[in-house]
Amino acid sequence: MKHLLSLLWKLALITIIGLAGSTTLGLMMHGSDVFDPLGSAFAYVAFGASGAFIFAFYHVRGLSNTLTAAVCVSAAQFVIATVYMPTLNSIAWSFGVNLPVVWLAFLFERKLAVFHGGKFVVVGVVYGTTFVLLTLLVGVLQKVSTMPAAVFRDNFLDGLLIGLGMGLGVQGGEAFIHSLDSAAWTTHREY
Repeated sequence: MKHLLSLLWKLALITIIGLAGSTTLGLMMHGSDVFDPLGSAFAYVAFGASGAFIFAFYHVRGLSNTLTAAVCVSAAQFVIATVYMPTLNSIAWSFGVNLPVVWLAFLFERKLAVFHGGKFVVVGVVYGTTFVLLTLLVGVLQKVSTMPAAVFRDNFLDGLLIGLGMGLGVQGGEAFIHSLDSAAWTTHREY
């Protein structure tokens, strides 16, 4: 029971701090529109929460369980999003943003360790690129004849900021947990 509670508080802490990071940048860019589920600025809250949860889940449970969690989170976001947007858009954005986060969480924990404090920058760039590619994919699937460059720039910027804020929050949450774990281990070793 104690182990389960330890995992749950770590999961909650990383998720909340990651969500706070993306929401903060969303508020600075779009104001309180980030809390309107009908607006595009709500992506800061929706993808900040889902991305932070997937990162947190990877941190506490590892890769195999995280893929299942990402699919479940994507499915829940898809169901909720179909109320506000067409099914094709809901599928593309729900699964298209969340599933790559599993790969990104793996890189974040393992391969990006050499970047120490700058891992969140990689997360931001990947999110920005994902948003551009999903914009293109949805446009092609909907047979949109022309899409102005401003749409891609705006979506890249939003994705970049969501990723930066969420990544910084996740990185801060993980650092806080590691410092507590280190302090507990040091205190336990002294006795």
